[in-house]
Amino acid sequence: MVILKTIFMCGLAKLRRKKVPSLLLGICIMLTAALFVNAFILLKELNTVFDRAYEGMEGPQMCCLWSRGMVNADSVRQYLEDSAEKLEYQITEQTKTIEYIEKDGVKLSNGILLELPETLGREMLSPKIMDEAGIEMPQKGEIWITPKIANILNLRVGDEVSLQLADQSVNVKVVRIVADPVFGSSNTNVYRMWCGYGRLSDFPLSENRLISYLEIRFEEYSRQAEQKFIRDTEAHFNVPLGDTLYTYDKIKNGYTSAWQMLGNLLCLVSVILAAVVIVLTLFLVKSDMDEDVRTAGIYQSLGMTGMQIIGVYLVSYGAAGFAGAGLGSLMGGWLNHGILNQILGNTGIYTDFTINTGACQAGVFAGVSAAVLLVCLCAVFRIRTLNASHAIRSGTWQTRERARKRRRNWSYNGRCSFELYYAVRGMLNKKAGYVYIASVSLILGCLSVVCFGCLNAVKNIDREPEAWGILKTDIYVTSLDGTPVSTVTEELEKEPEVEYTYGVNKIYSKYKTDHQDTWQSIVTELYELPWNEKIEDKSLYGRRPQKEGEISVGVTLARQYGLEAGEKMELYVNGEKKQFEITGIFRTLSNYGNVIRMVTDDLDQAVEADGGSGDYMLVLSKGCDKWNYARELTERYEGKFSFIASKSNGEHITGVLAPAVGTILAVLLITSVLITINLTFLLIRREQKLIGLLKAVGMTSWQILKIYLWRNCLAALLGSCLGLAAGTLLVPDLLTPFAKGMGLVKFPFSNSAAGMLVSSVLLPLCMALGTCAVVKAIHRVSVKQLVNE
Repeated sequence: MVILKTIFMCGLAKLRRKKVPSLLLGICIMLTAALFVNAFILLKELNTVFDRAYEGMEGPQMCCLWSRGMVNADSVRQYLEDSAEKLEYQITEQTKTIEYIEKDGVKLSNGILLELPETLGREMLSPKIMDEAGIEMPQKGEIWITPKIANILNLRVGDEVSLQLADQSVNVKVVRIVADPVFGSSNTNVYRMWCGYGRLSDFPLSENRLISYLEIRFEEYSRQAEQKFIRDTEAHFNVPLGDTLYTYDKIKNGYTSAWQMLGNLLCLVSVILAAVVIVLTLFLVKSDMDEDVRTAGIYQSLGMTGMQIIGVYLVSYGAAGFAGAGLGSLMGGWLNHGILNQILGNTGIYTDFTINTGACQAGVFAGVSAAVLLVCLCAVFRIRTLNASHAIRSGTWQTRERARKRRRNWSYNGRCSFELYYAVRGMLNKKAGYVYIASVSLILGCLSVVCFGCLNAVKNIDREPEAWGILKTDIYVTSLDGTPVSTVTEELEKEPEVEYTYGVNKIYSKYKTDHQDTWQSIVTELYELPWNEKIEDKSLYGRRPQKEGEISVGVTLARQYGLEAGEKMELYVNGEKKQFEITGIFRTLSNYGNVIRMVTDDLDQAVEADGGSGDYMLVLSKGCDKWNYARELTERYEGKFSFIASKSNGEHITGVLAPAVGTILAVLLITSVLITINLTFLLIRREQKLIGLLKAVGMTSWQILKIYLWRNCLAALLGSCLGLAAGTLLVPDLLTPFAKGMGLVKFPFSNSAAGMLVSSVLLPLCMALGTCAVVKAIHRVSVKQLVNE
């Protein structure tokens, strides 16, 4: 016990002597632990939290869209009443499609205006009212919107917003913000809003007025019950549901998928920061042992063994590690609670919820603390060579005699500033420390460039949608009066604003794999041949279909059922069973990769069975405004066709990534400052005699600080430039396999001026600020004290 007490007292004494390095090390460990906790909770616990919270909100577990022209709403209502399944349902018959919602020049397409039920209350499946106090039915010119719309357009209750319906716009007032449990996530680019009961007729006519919504909540939900209901419904109405059906998994993925991608990113950043902190700890331990070698020699001469001396280091650094890991774990849980509040807030769950993160926090605390102690155990290899007599006499470690190398003449020649000359000389003498600073700058600079490049690529997703597996389109054209769009495509292609056109319709086929007994419906994209040469279809395996009887399948569907190029697949299409050859497997975010692409020689004839004609897509020339051009075409063709500017695919993903990149950037900059302060403080302690000599010949503390500024900034600038090159040219290609696992063709990256600025300027500037923070340590070096020693 006496020995343990002695070790403990010596360790605490060392900790008091090294307060600043220990404090900075503890902060670095705390940031790393906090990121680890967030990453693990987002990856492991998010699904459980969402399930529990969504159950508490009593939201719909399935949503289906259908056309009243195909199935009457009363028939659906009667079928549900006669169903053996115990369920709640809500049918919304009255809807209108909004071409776009506009506020202060910001436009959101793909809006849907629905009519509220006659009776308002908590029993509604959607929308969910977050505050039932003073609830009133919207009057003429008033609507309810969702938090997603409010956040993107910066709207509050009482604000006005413009709705564009077909060729007429109308201004409405926002009177309440409510939750959309089905499409409320920031990862789903569908924007629903509601008007009062019986008020939909007050709004102008719009396209697609026959769409109805069915929302269902099972009394006892299970995937088996869900699939049985789908099969029975399809068989009863003889209508495949396809992608018009939003199952619970699809609803949940809309809320959680982007955040789980963020969890993967935080995990990567956490691992990198952990490696940086481990190397920093190694530097501190080595420097401590070099500085305290005489003290270690005294300990050994008093009878302490090597392991007991190592115990002193374990107590000193273990205390910093335990404190940092403990605070980081607690802070990580607190931050994650805020992130989960933000995720669940979009669904309308603003009440307090509990999540058991104790196991995850305890695991991170134990893991990070153990890593710090293991690094300290590296001292074993140095303590074994300790010679107490030599250490006490000389204050250095005893080394083998080696032939001295002929030293180069480093005399100052006056051609440059003395501070720069001495900085370069010091860097060559202390290579390991400055290689570490350059390496840290390289890693942090590379991460900054990659994060900003990824964010820039998401913002510009509509410029290169092919990288995301989405074929490019600017304007969607469909017939309104029965005139086929194909009759005007040649005329449109001659327009200078149009680069090319292609025909595509969504149909619903049924498929059944060998190990399944039932047929399932799936969305199928039917393209007209021949393919336009300008279409970039970046399929990974095989080729795109070139003739009828050939198909390509999405990678998620292929993985789920083990499909490969060259195999045969049996499908029900337009009531006929046919064999198709799989010619390619492609990656796409469309319908999460559960999609089939098919071709036909005559698109109008292929979709004639559905009572319509083929739809076409216009891809415009660069610089052409799709909104104005779509309005111009609508006026020119006098309502024969609907020209709908395509929705943006990047605005919802950007909403998640932008704060994540900001958080990661803040952590990287804070880490760079802390590491610089720590290493500079360490070097100053080891070079006190040199600083004393420089003061003795007349240099001031600020002039000496310039030497360390030159050293750190040169190393940081070199590392940042290498990081900029690696982050731009090398790392995106290395991350492509990781991106392919998420359904992307390649890692989304686009050169960003902000990323380059952060990497080449802001990181070295933070290093400079970190260096200036230790000027007091230089002030404290006393020439008189060094002379006396």
